[in-house]
This record gives sequence, structure tokens and C-alpha cells, in this order.
Amino acid sequence: MSDPSAVTDRSPNRDFGPFRPGPALAYVLVTFAATWGVEGALIADGLRFDDLVGQSAPALWLLGVMWIPGLAALLVTLLMERTGPRGLVPALSLRLGSVGPYFLGIALIPLAYAIMYGITWSAGLSGFDPNLDSLSALSGTPIGQNTALRVMLPLSIFLGPLINFVFGLGEELGWRGFLLPRLMPLGKPAAYLVLGLLWGLWHAPLIWAGLNYPGQPGQGILMMCLICLAFGAFLNEMTLHYRSSILAGFLHGAANAQGYGIWTWMFPDAHPLLGGAMGLTGVLVWTALTCITIAVLRRLRS
Repeated sequence: MSDPSAVTDRSPNRDFGPFRPGPALAYVLVTFAATWGVEGALIADGLRFDDLVGQSAPALWLLGVMWIPGLAALLVTLLMERTGPRGLVPALSLRLGSVGPYFLGIALIPLAYAIMYGITWSAGLSGFDPNLDSLSALSGTPIGQNTALRVMLPLSIFLGPLINFVFGLGEELGWRGFLLPRLMPLGKPAAYLVLGLLWGLWHAPLIWAGLNYPGQPGQGILMMCLICLAFGAFLNEMTLHYRSSILAGFLHGAANAQGYGIWTWMFPDAHPLLGGAMGLTGVLVWTALTCITIAVLRRLRS
């Protein structure tokens, strides 16, 4: 007997109902006020991210901040939309779904990062440190290329997504689980644009403090918005097709595992705005991957 929910899970064009600005606006206000409040206080106390260590080893409090969007989504869903606990699964797309897309993400996202940094290096936007000498000097222990490729990279591919999933889900429960379907009545282009810009601006205080784009606060915020539009579109397509914010959290975690993995150490001087995963190369690769994803998912639906 066929499962009717399977059709729903794979149909991003289902009826989202009329646009209700109240819950969406409340979610955005709560998320931004709480996040910017916490980060603003820490930045006023001297928090900076101007060196490679600060870029590559985020503090636990920063990982905790990633749960603010998810908590805001739960708050608005329960109190403003008056959804009962049993209704949270459809309201926030809290479905695990099939395992195929998770394994695909484990393979696809590291490949995307390899392409980003391959383009970065070949375009002369970064040097190349295959032995991770800068990390060796910091740790006081020689690492070498074999350890980087045979130990650190596999750990970031297979274990990293599971660890980072805990924090990625905190964001995606809010952005993809709550806000995306509530913006979809505006139409897919408008929903993707609004969500991507909001997601990028949500990072603004940390970018201003040097995260990802040290010395480039204004341009960095703009580039972060472009990254969130490009990577967000990929997550949007996967979330809508599989009806799963849990999948979005896993894919987000897989990307973070690569972002905090060997790449920034192997290419330590990548141009912050043009190269690496957070620069123009990242925008181009995520955009290309989104286009491929749209084509493949359209074929699967047909």
C-alpha cells in the first residue's frame, strides 16, 4: 500500500495557504533581538575574530547561539500560532525522511569544498600548505599531509556532520523549518530572497567583529548575505522536496564540519572576499550546486 505522505514529502509546490505576516515578523524580531543582544554584549566586552584560530575554533557560546532561531521558532509556533506539541512535526517539518539524502550530503558537501578551494588556489587567491604547518606550529606537534588527509579529513566528513548537526538543527529548525514555509506564499523567488538576506544579516554582528572576513566588516556582511542566498537556496530545495528541517540541519552541520576542518589550515591565506568557502568562489559553487539540485529533484518528481 502506498504512503500518501510520500507524495507530500516530495512536492514542494503544495498549498502553503495565505501569507500571514504576524508569525513571520514575530519570529524575525525575537531571533534578531536575542542573537544581536547576546553578541552585541560580547563584542562590547572585547570579542574579536581577527586571527585564524578565532576563525577556526568557535567558542561553545557561539555554537549555543545557533539554537536561538530554533527556540524562537518553537516559541512563536506554540504561543502565537497556538500549535499543540503533537502539531510541531508538520508545523516545523520535523521529519527524518529517507537516509539517501543524508549519505548524498556526506559525499557532496566535501566535494563542493574541494572544488571551492581548488578554484581558489588555481586562481591565485591563496597559497597551499598541505602539511598544515601553521596548525603544527600552533599545536606544537607536527601533523603532516598524511595525517591531514587520512585522519582529519575523514573525521570531518563522517563524524563532523553528526557533531555539528546538534547546532545546525538549531538554526534550521528556525530558518528552514519555520520561516521558509511561511514565506512560500509570496512565491519561491521572493521567499528565497527574503530568507537568504535575513539569514545573512543575522550574522552581521559577528562579521563586524571579524568572523570570516577580518578587516572587511561592511563588505563581509554583503558577502555573507550572498553566501546565505546561495547556500540557503540549496538547503531550501532539499528541505522543500524532502519536507525535513532535520535534513537541512544535517546538511548545515556537514558544511560547518568542512568549514572548521582542514581547508582553512591547508589554504590559510585565502582571500576572504574572493576565495575559499565564504568568498565569491563559495557563492559560485553553491549556486551551481543549487541549479544541479533543482534539475535533479525536478526529474525525480516527474
